[in-house]
Formats: sequence, C-alpha cells, structure tokens
Amino acid sequence: MKTTNAFTQGINLIGTIIDKMDGINEWRRRFVTDILMLFLILRGRINFLQMGRYGQYDESTYRSGFERDFDFLSFNRHLIESQSSSERILGFDPSYIRKSGKKTPGLGYYYNGVAGRYEKGLEIGSIAVIDLQQNTAYHLEAIQTPSANKTQLLQGQTLIDHYAKTIVERADKLKQVSSTLVVDGYFTKRKFVDAIKTETPLDLVSRLRDDANLNYLFHGNKERRRGRPRKYDGKINVKNIDRRRIPKVYEDASLRIYSAVVYSIGLKRNIKLAYTEFLNSTGELITSKLFFSTDLDMRGYEIVRCYRARFQMEFLFRDAKQFTGLQNCQARSASKIYFHINASLTAASLAKNIQRIDLDKCQRINYSATDIKTELFNYSLLNRIFSIYDISPNIKLNNNMMQSILNFGKIAA
Repeated sequence: MKTTNAFTQGINLIGTIIDKMDGINEWRRRFVTDILMLFLILRGRINFLQMGRYGQYDESTYRSGFERDFDFLSFNRHLIESQSSSERILGFDPSYIRKSGKKTPGLGYYYNGVAGRYEKGLEIGSIAVIDLQQNTAYHLEAIQTPSANKTQLLQGQTLIDHYAKTIVERADKLKQVSSTLVVDGYFTKRKFVDAIKTETPLDLVSRLRDDANLNYLFHGNKERRRGRPRKYDGKINVKNIDRRRIPKVYEDASLRIYSAVVYSIGLKRNIKLAYTEFLNSTGELITSKLFFSTDLDMRGYEIVRCYRARFQMEFLFRDAKQFTGLQNCQARSASKIYFHINASLTAASLAKNIQRIDLDKCQRINYSATDIKTELFNYSLLNRIFSIYDISPNIKLNNNMMQSILNFGKIAA
C-alpha cells in the first residue's frame, strides 16, 4: 500500500479539485483544505474545540466558516472522476447519527440498524458513488433528514417523498456520474420508483420482498377476439419459478441467477427480474432472493453485482464514524451540521484517494484509514517540533529517517 508523503499528496489533491470549481476565493480554499486535512489528522473527538487547538484558525473562525455554503457534490464529483474507474454506479442509503441535546435541528427518532431499534438522534441520506472495479464507495453528498415533527412532513410529505426529492433535485448532476441508482429493499415502493423513473433519467436497482406479487408476461400469438390483447400469463410462484420462462443466465460455485422481464403488480410496471439462488460450499441451496432493475435490458448478473456492491457504503459510514468524526458535530445549526457531516464523509473518501495516487484506476487495494491518520498525525507532530525548535528538516538528506517517523505506529501489512 502506497501512503508515502500523505500530507503533501492530500494538500495537492484538494487544491487540484478546488481549482476546477467556480466561486472559491483564496481564503475559502485555504479554509476547506485545512478542514479536510484536520478531519484526517485529529485523534479523538473532532469538534470546534479540537480544531481550534490543532488547526490554523481559532475556534470562532471554524464555527463561522462552517456556516458558509460549500458545494460538496461538485467537489466530490471531481474527486471521484480523478481517481475512479469508468465502471461505477450511484448508491443512496440513510444512516443514523448519534446526537444529544434538545435544540438540534432535525432531532428525532430514527431507525438505528446497529441497535436494531428506533433511537433519538439525527439521520442523513447519503448519496455515494460505488466503483465496481475497485469495489469501494466514495462520498458525493449527504442531506439531513427532517424530523417527523417538522412542518414539511406534517403537510403530507412522507419520508419516502423526502428521499425521492433528494435524488430528483440532484438528478442532472448525478447523471454525469452514472445512470444507475442502487437502493435497498426499503425503497421498493411505487411512490419512490415512480418518482425516480418519471422525474429523473436514472434507472433503479433494488430488491423485492421474498413474497413479491409478480406476473409472467404473455408472449404467445394474439388471439382473434374482441377486447384488449392478453398481457400476462399467470402469477409467478416465487418459491418455484418456471425455469422455461425465466431461464438461467449465470451460475458459479456460490449462486445461480435466473432472469427475465416480468410484471410487478406492486410497482405497476415491467421490471427485469434476477431470481438468485445462493448455494453453500457443497452446492446445496441456502436461500433465494429477488433482485430487479427498471432497465429492462440490464443483464441478470449485473443486477445482482450492482446490488451486492451497494454494501460498500456501509464501510464508508463505518470509516467516517470511527475515524473522521461523523458523530462528533458540536453545532446546533442546520448549515453547520450539513458542513460537518459532508466534511467528515468527504475526508473518509479523501483518505482512499490519497492511497490510490499513482495506482491504476481499476486496481483493488486494501484501504487503511488508520494508517493514513497515523501518518498524517506523525507528520503534523514532526512539523510542530521543527517549528518550535526552528530546525530545518533538510528533507532530501533525512528522507529515510523522516519516513521511518511518519510510519511509526502504522499497522503491519
């Protein structure tokens, strides 16, 4: 794994991306660069107090700087395009965020998947790019979910409406990255699917209920009688599909995929079904799942591959919560919370990009957020010592010794 001179690589990478954006002045450029690197350097809680201790500015400057807008979607889109392969899809997934207090905007009860119950806190709807070649997820933008007692939800808007609106409002920019959006089975609702298909140029990949109500399409000759032509050819028994009408399209040691275009009664539309049987080490059937795409030309194997890759977003949430302070926000302003959660997730993506510099865009590597934070913290401490004692580091002469210090404490590969 290549992490040599991670600090310089990170600074240069951020600067290159900001240069591609419009309306960013020099002060804002320095501020955003300082913030993203601080999120990767700081240990422990990452809040305004800690930023004031370790950063270039005082605590009040960080507080006021978080209040100002920054286009994280454009920043991350440029960042992804510089380091990712061309085979990528979009992912959307809500995530629970711990938050104490009583006056925080959006505070409410949301489902915490780790605890398996609803808990008081915040929720973000995260949009990410999943690189299928690298098998990893990169952050695009996160939007805070309004709590159930907010006015916009009481006026007839449901959470599904909010999630769909989040995608619809950004559809034009998202289409520049990928035309395929992957979501989990919770979003397999007609209201959400219709909004994505009618108001965006995106296609949807998701999972159906195990007891989904589906019909075979009728492909026979048109009958010579009055009335509407026959469209469907009976209900699909999802426990025992007709393998003549839904043929096998892929098989390996761990799964078998049967795929065809069918009609979903719940979604009121034709979909491309990927009926997937999962096998154990001896080839015996463990379970079966129903995946689908609104793109009727999508291959069954690609549907399953895209849906399984969606789980990489969970590792992005994990890294941001454990290493870049996603749950440490010290603010009670909606704009500051937005800046913090997006800076945290962007920093987690930035750590991956730093480790990918000079590597092939299709190459898979083992990421280590711990190693990046260790090297950057060591670099910050070393520079602090040089500054206090007014020592010239003479990098060319002492490069090997400096590198041994930067690598001190890293996890052995």
